[in-house]
Amino acid sequence: MRIPIRNKGKKPLTVFVELQCDQFEVPVGGEAIVRLADGRPHSIDVDSDWVTIWDEGGDASVEVISSSDKRVDEALMLARVWLRRMGAEADALRLDDTVESLEPTIGYLAARDRVFGAFYTGFTGHDVPPTNDEAIVACWRAGATAARLNEVARKARTFPELKAAPFDTDTARTAFNRALGNDS
Repeated sequence: MRIPIRNKGKKPLTVFVELQCDQFEVPVGGEAIVRLADGRPHSIDVDSDWVTIWDEGGDASVEVISSSDKRVDEALMLARVWLRRMGAEADALRLDDTVESLEPTIGYLAARDRVFGAFYTGFTGHDVPPTNDEAIVACWRAGATAARLNEVARKARTFPELKAAPFDTDTARTAFNRALGNDS
């Protein structure tokens, strides 16, 4: 079971996991992704600046994500939205499915980073990443599809309200650069 805990307050939020006696601090604007074993007894108590999770399985995992860590989420969301709007729903779903399959083993951020990296490599026309993971190769293909559809939209001027093709907009370029760590 995956439980997101968002800190919308004005000061850090503490997440305490019992029986493990682990304590995590969630910064303002950040969130914690808590994973509990399915079928095991657990409970959650919430106070104004304190969340206590009782996990009788004793194997809960917590990943704290700051608001700046969400840069890859933003880029992936944009990629999925535009793939759907351009008729490539299956490719958008493939990105989601790959993130979902990777997250339990490598974590929230790493899963999104790996999927975006493969998507972006395909989008920019670089070679398929050297991997035996067909799901990652499918993400690369989704990026290549996005590039082709973007080129068609650019030539046909399919999105006049944007005055550009979807991935040519400042919004897309900024989101992709932030996801790649090119904030400057």
